Amino acid sequence: MRLTDRYILREFLTAFGYCLLAFVLMQVVFDMFQSLREFLDCGSSTLTIIMYYLLILPGAVASTLPAAIFFGLIFALVTMSKNNELTAMRAAGQSLLRSSVGVIAVALGMGVGLFAINEVLVPTSAERAAELLNQQKLLSMVGRGSVNEADAYTMRNLTYVNNREERKWLFRTFNTKTFSGENVDLHCQTRGQPERAINAGFAYWADDHWQFQDVKVITYPTDNTQGAGIIQKFYPRWEDPTIKDLPEDIMLFSKKEPEFMTVQQVRRYLELHPKEELAKFRVSLQQRYAAPWSCVVACLMALPLGAGTSRRSALAGVASAMARLLLYFTLYYLGVKFGKTGRLDPVIAVWLANGVFTVVGAFMVWRTR
Repeated sequence: MRLTDRYILREFLTAFGYCLLAFVLMQVVFDMFQSLREFLDCGSSTLTIIMYYLLILPGAVASTLPAAIFFGLIFALVTMSKNNELTAMRAAGQSLLRSSVGVIAVALGMGVGLFAINEVLVPTSAERAAELLNQQKLLSMVGRGSVNEADAYTMRNLTYVNNREERKWLFRTFNTKTFSGENVDLHCQTRGQPERAINAGFAYWADDHWQFQDVKVITYPTDNTQGAGIIQKFYPRWEDPTIKDLPEDIMLFSKKEPEFMTVQQVRRYLELHPKEELAKFRVSLQQRYAAPWSCVVACLMALPLGAGTSRRSALAGVASAMARLLLYFTLYYLGVKFGKTGRLDPVIAVWLANGVFTVVGAFMVWRTR
């Protein structure tokens, strides 16, 4: 790596660090306007509040990383341009594209890191932060006598549909801590025809399958005769090793919010529910794949803008940067909105903004001398 490449990279990383820190702090402060009052109203401890804001940090970093790259690179290039350092590089025959190869490579590496953060840290930390806030609300209500303590781990009227195995569950109550439920109805089908219905007073997960107590098993005939041949049997305990719907999948179905899921969980959800209208999950999956490339797009957008700002006023440079950012996010969020409502294919909806600004940014970098 040339000396000039290392210098540009050092200037960029310094400005990027300051921008990332500022944007993350802004997002945390913005969240405080809503969540801090809720914690204080619940009488939460200082340690609990600190833990909550530590949990939302990965999400804040992931959402602001491309913007930090964009403004950090602009700031670094503007500073170098005002010191006539870019002019000296051009006079030495080094183009902007050649000078920015290291920065683009680092931006690509940051994109890979962004994918890892979105996959490993963000879903878990966001879910834990939401659970922590909800738990504090529940404990506050328990302290006032409004709710029973068991409600903190209880979900009511939980439904789960496994279209691949043709099973539909209904738990009147489901304990997320013990993976057990009361008053459970399970309907099994084969090729769209009723095969079996199970009504249990209690069901629990053990030995990698579901086990039932106080059970009525209704078996339907295979010849589709109406009412004839239906068999009802009662058992104090009953189990079928083939019923292996994971408790995690059942709780995953209840969330129905892709931001609390990893890529693997979203793919699993789509695999189990191919017959449903799941546009928002397909869009979310593409968003995870597209997020890393947005780091490179931010770099391509910032390079020609930062290199040419010294030729005009600072106000014009800021206006131009904000205009490009506004156009990018407008195109991106319109695409996502149309994708979630099924009006656009999820791939086109999510990748449209990245594709357009990649082409425009690369062309402007090539034109800038």
